[in-house]
This record gives sequence, C-alpha cells and structure tokens, in this order.
Amino acid sequence: MEQVNTSDNGDAFDNLRIWEGYTYAYTPKLINGGIGDNPSTNDRSTPLKFRFLVGIEMGGAFGVSGDVRKWSQADLDLAKTMIEYYKTLRRTLQEGDLYRLASLREGNLAAAEYVAPDGKQAVLFAFLHSQQFLYPAATIYLRGLDERALYRLKPIDDKLVEKQRVLSGSYLTNHGLNFNLVGDFDSTSVLLERVE
Repeated sequence: MEQVNTSDNGDAFDNLRIWEGYTYAYTPKLINGGIGDNPSTNDRSTPLKFRFLVGIEMGGAFGVSGDVRKWSQADLDLAKTMIEYYKTLRRTLQEGDLYRLASLREGNLAAAEYVAPDGKQAVLFAFLHSQQFLYPAATIYLRGLDERALYRLKPIDDKLVEKQRVLSGSYLTNHGLNFNLVGDFDSTSVLLERVE
C-alpha cells in the first residue's frame, strides 16, 4: 500500500491524537496528510497555520483539500510558504527517525521531531491546545541529535524564545527550546541544519 487515510475526521486537533496513535504501529510516510476547511468535523475552527503544520507534521503525502477560491491573499501567501517548507522537509519526514517529545494525552502541548537518516537535518513541530493563566509552554528537549555538532536553527515564525541561531546538539538535548505559544491552537516549527 502506498498511502493510508487514517480517518475521515478532518479536524486538525483531533488528527494530532490520531497521528500519534497511528505512528506507534506504522511509519508516518504512509499517512495521507493534508488540510481542510473550517469548521471541521467537530464544528471547530482552527487557524490555517495550525492546520498546515499538523498536515505537514503527519509526514506522508501532503495535500490541500480546502476550497482555495475562498481564501484571502494572506491565506494564499501562507499556503505558498507552507508548501515550500514541506518540500524542504519531505525526505526527512518520510525517511527520518521520529521522536515524540510531548503528548496531548499528558498535557496541553504536543511536540514531535524528525531527524534525517544522515543527521544533517531535523525538524521540530510544537502545538499548543490552550493556554491557562498565561503559563508559558513547557520547554521542549530535542532528541536524536549529535551532542558534539552545531545546528543552525531556521524557525518558521517568531515564536522561538532563544535568539541564538546556531546551538549545539548538547544544548538542544539538555537545555531544550522554548516557544512563545499563546492562546488556543497555536503552533510553530523549527528546521535544524547541521553545520559542517
């Protein structure tokens, strides 16, 4: 089989849990990931960026099943950015090692990391369900990196608290990364490239 549709549930938030369970048994490369329109299966609306990052994080084939004729120019610009981002990560997502770093089963944050087979690229995804009492999102400790190597960080947005753009694998593994994720259904991603 080439692809698997894990569910007819099109809700991005629900898909984080479905994806997590699926990947305990099967490779993410087979998942048919993508994004749809709001409201979704649960009559819930989530931000377009959140839906894109969930679809990309699923690791397999990625597509857009929303009615793009109804999208604003800002939505179309975001779509272009996200599709280019996916193309940059595709090999790592489909062939790399997956590390589940935080689960919605244990809190309000989901985080996952993929590391390319050659270790030259990694990507981190983080999703906040909801924020309470202005508490910051938990620190995310990366895995699967060479602690002696340096990594160039390329965040998809301005959510990364750390301002250094090159950090050691040791720092990323032992000190982790912090993100300014706020409100409901916030999300981010960081591409890491090993410095040769």
